[in-house]
Amino acid sequence: HDITRFYEDSDGPSLSSKTTDEEKSLKFGFGWCTPGWLQWIHNAKWLLLFLGAISFIQQLAVNALFPVGLSTLERQFSLTSTHTGIISSWYDFAVLLVVFPICHFGRTAHKGRWIGLGGLIMAAGSLVCALPHFIIEPYDPSHQELKNSSDVGQCDASLDPLRQSEAAQCPPVPTKFDVFANYNNKYFLLFLLGQSLHGIGSTPLFSIGTAYIDENVSQTASPLYLAIHGVISSFGPVIGLFSGGFLLRFYVDFDRVETVPLDRMDPRWIGAWWVGFVGAGITMLFASLPILGFARELPEAKAHRMKDVNQANASSQEVAKKLEQTEEDNSLRTTIKIVWAMLHNQTFIILMIIGIAESVIVNGFSAFMPKILETILSVSPAVGSYMASVVIFAAATGLLFGGWIIRHFKMQVGGMFKFTIVCEIVSLLFLCNFLISCPPQQFAGINIGYDLQPVRTVNLSSTCNANCACNNEWNPVCDAEKGVMFFSACSAGCKRKVEDNTTLSVKWEDCECLSYGQSNYDAEQTLTSEYCKTDCGYNLVFFMILLFFAVVATFAAAIPQQQMMLRVVPFDQRTIAIGVNWTFLRLFGFIPGGILFGWIIDKSCLHWGEKCGVATNCLVYDPRKQAIIILALAIVCKLVATLACIFGYITYTPTDSDQAASMATVDSHGPLSLMVNDDRLPEEQHKETRY
Repeated sequence: HDITRFYEDSDGPSLSSKTTDEEKSLKFGFGWCTPGWLQWIHNAKWLLLFLGAISFIQQLAVNALFPVGLSTLERQFSLTSTHTGIISSWYDFAVLLVVFPICHFGRTAHKGRWIGLGGLIMAAGSLVCALPHFIIEPYDPSHQELKNSSDVGQCDASLDPLRQSEAAQCPPVPTKFDVFANYNNKYFLLFLLGQSLHGIGSTPLFSIGTAYIDENVSQTASPLYLAIHGVISSFGPVIGLFSGGFLLRFYVDFDRVETVPLDRMDPRWIGAWWVGFVGAGITMLFASLPILGFARELPEAKAHRMKDVNQANASSQEVAKKLEQTEEDNSLRTTIKIVWAMLHNQTFIILMIIGIAESVIVNGFSAFMPKILETILSVSPAVGSYMASVVIFAAATGLLFGGWIIRHFKMQVGGMFKFTIVCEIVSLLFLCNFLISCPPQQFAGINIGYDLQPVRTVNLSSTCNANCACNNEWNPVCDAEKGVMFFSACSAGCKRKVEDNTTLSVKWEDCECLSYGQSNYDAEQTLTSEYCKTDCGYNLVFFMILLFFAVVATFAAAIPQQQMMLRVVPFDQRTIAIGVNWTFLRLFGFIPGGILFGWIIDKSCLHWGEKCGVATNCLVYDPRKQAIIILALAIVCKLVATLACIFGYITYTPTDSDQAASMATVDSHGPLSLMVNDDRLPEEQHKETRY
């Protein structure tokens, strides 16, 4: 029957006009432009694709281009690892500042438009990060603009007056050698600005973006959709690590110099780190536009919500009902009460503790993984970036595996807790790979003496270079025969430089320190301007295999943790729950994690570069010390997460509706096989129940 005629004489609009307006609001388009031929992309699959594309580029810029270029940025802009750790964590600090307002107003706002505008802000952030390249002077590795033409870094006592005059051009020297004196570095501040824009722009994507997907698909499909979204995102760092490593093969100023002054194997080489940021910024501009066209919700969203099961924790559900009776949904007072109720939700608090412990490790590794591999395994920055891509593949494997496990076994909160406990223990065992290391670079005067004996303190002076008038210029050379590095050709006592104009390779001859404490040396023996090659053997393979499985186990627990966090709060409070969770994760996990890892790396430094009495970047690390400190931090965080997970599993209380369909679970048997809610159909439940 046509019932619209009963409303024709009413004062309000007819039912048919309401339906028409609602249909228009659920169409893909931009403003009044909603052509019918575009509606075929207005579904959950295309939404997932476009959100994944923005997330892919964001992950490429923040979690790949920065980590790959850390060593390069430190060398070119005189930064310490603590500086770069702050730059990495500043992204999370920016997220922290805006995540709660975005989640509060994003509850009822047009989520797609917020995410699209965030993408445009991220594009601006990437372009700002590339800006230092265009305002700094071209890189001069030998500082020839300050030198006499006869000074090429050789051992020559007659150059002492000239080198003393060069040192006099420095500004007043600080009262003491200060590792952290250059926080007013303008390039450091520009990177902070770029990371701020990255953080502000990405917040809608990873806060209301998760809820945007979850609200537009069925509850059973949500884990798989979120897992696929996570996998697409994880390929951003993979591509970023490979492309970033490839770009480091090109000279940093290829756009501003006619001839490249260095060989690629020279330790002073700086690659074209900035090209990736320019590409990411331009690509993000175009990738953000389609999201702006999606409606507030997809046409099939309401049908999915009618079938969803409420799995909120019983206590939080009761509080939510009281709030609905007293306040309007979008009022600030209601939001404050909702947050207060969440902070009294025991399961929600436990999940945040688990997330905080994990995020300290995850953010530290994601920021410094290429640099850590470069130090511990004694490889170049480009090779370190390629090896770090294996970790990203492991993360994608873990996310997909975790999502598949939840969907296959139809786990609810209790089952997810058990699965998370297993993942935490497995990852902790595999992280013992940091006990494996490769032989470190042997630097004469830094970690071994000029007589090849162990030393406790750094001393670059020796009888073999006493009359060389050496300065503090970093220009390492290698004795391939002994596998010993020297701080510079001058500190090795070398008197002649031999250059190959075709390959740009540099060799040094007549090096007095090659006597290694003996009375004579071979004047024809040469040193090369490159790092000595180290033979790691199977240690490198074992290290990477164990690291792969540690990362798989860690990220396999990420999807269950995310699902539990969404399920233990009422449906209409999920957006705020995401905001509260991410606020605490950023404040106590991601921000301290990046800074803490940077501080750890600096603490393992054996010798700092120096310019005018101020430390620039670390030149030589102690890989063994660095690995042990990182392992100790990882063990502490993993134990905290495991114990919190066990406590959460024991204390979780499902709702009455869930308990009606709950029986002893079959997804595990053993000491942790307790009563948990199980959302499988009755005929599928407990085929193995023991009475």
